[in-house]
Amino acid sequence: MKKCPFILFLFLFLCILTVKAQIKITHGPYLYDMSTDGVTVVWTTDKPSLSWIELAPDGSDSFYQQERPKYYETTAGRKRANQTLHRIRINGLNPGTTYRYRIFSQEVTAWTNHNYVTYGSVASSNVYSKKPLAFTTFAEKKDEVSFLVLNDIHGRADFMKDLCKDVSFKSLDFVALNGDMANSLESEEQMFTDFIDASVEMYASEIPIVYTRGNHETRGVFADEMIKYFPTRDGHFYQMFSIGDVCFLVLDGGEDKPDNDIEYSGIADFDRYREEQAKWLEKCVQTEEFKKAKYRIVLLHIPPTVGTWHGNYHLQQTVMPILNNSNIDIMFSGHTHRYSFNEPNDKAKFPILVNDNQCYILCKVDGNKIVVEVVGLDNKNKKQFEFPAK
Repeated sequence: MKKCPFILFLFLFLCILTVKAQIKITHGPYLYDMSTDGVTVVWTTDKPSLSWIELAPDGSDSFYQQERPKYYETTAGRKRANQTLHRIRINGLNPGTTYRYRIFSQEVTAWTNHNYVTYGSVASSNVYSKKPLAFTTFAEKKDEVSFLVLNDIHGRADFMKDLCKDVSFKSLDFVALNGDMANSLESEEQMFTDFIDASVEMYASEIPIVYTRGNHETRGVFADEMIKYFPTRDGHFYQMFSIGDVCFLVLDGGEDKPDNDIEYSGIADFDRYREEQAKWLEKCVQTEEFKKAKYRIVLLHIPPTVGTWHGNYHLQQTVMPILNNSNIDIMFSGHTHRYSFNEPNDKAKFPILVNDNQCYILCKVDGNKIVVEVVGLDNKNKKQFEFPAK
């Protein structure tokens, strides 16, 4: 009889071991490629699944008491299932409108042949007792546009959180990650640990990321996979978007050394890449969207006129002639790990603010001026600039 408790314990232990663990959301969700009429939501799960988003406009009836539209990642009419990386684009939204959302992932337990899929448990971003997440699409008309710029974090996620501990993210339209957020990209888990998880913890489930690739993110065995985690509608890291009267150009400087540098083992082709990007840029600055903007702001990790690397010079030859004739108001860069404010000169007809690796930039744009603050830990080393409307 004394053996019974032990046998019962062993039986229960074996039962626990045989119960299959339920699917879990491992990273995210985070918002990317926001526009006036849509956004992409990204997250990962520990098991392959079919995933979707449920959406409801803010201010409508209870999120849980109405039929809500569901959005899936689809390819040529088929919903993407059996994936652990989930990237769902929501289109057809209204400008400057707040929406509540929840993400769902249902495990695919078997897919033996044809379309006979067996499903298991469902994971979600929120339990029903908690508020759903929310985001606001970019507005076509807006009195003030505000955003934060971070760069050269190089995997220091804890430092980034400490640096931003007093930031009111809810007041921002987006957060720009302006390059070199990691030292290199070697795996999915490392990328999340270096900066994405911390971004989600601070803001990125409700305030969108605008991502500028740095030269360090072109390095590593996982570097070619990064576009999957920061997907854009046209498949490029470089892009243009607008909020109100402000048009933003997000450019990609590529690597900083020559393509034939021994460090790249023969896999670099960034000169051609920058030349292709310049052709795209020429078309952008001719669009009505760009021309009608009251302000034009550029995000580019490598400052073209600051530094002596090959990348700097090639950017001077490719994108700078276009930008110099396009009424740019200011460019935000990083890369050097040293702060500098560069007045307009013969190489750049607009100011270039190079942020160091110990501060963030807070920028607010209204109808009269651009106000820029450079802020370090505990609000120290603060610098402020104002640029009146042209």
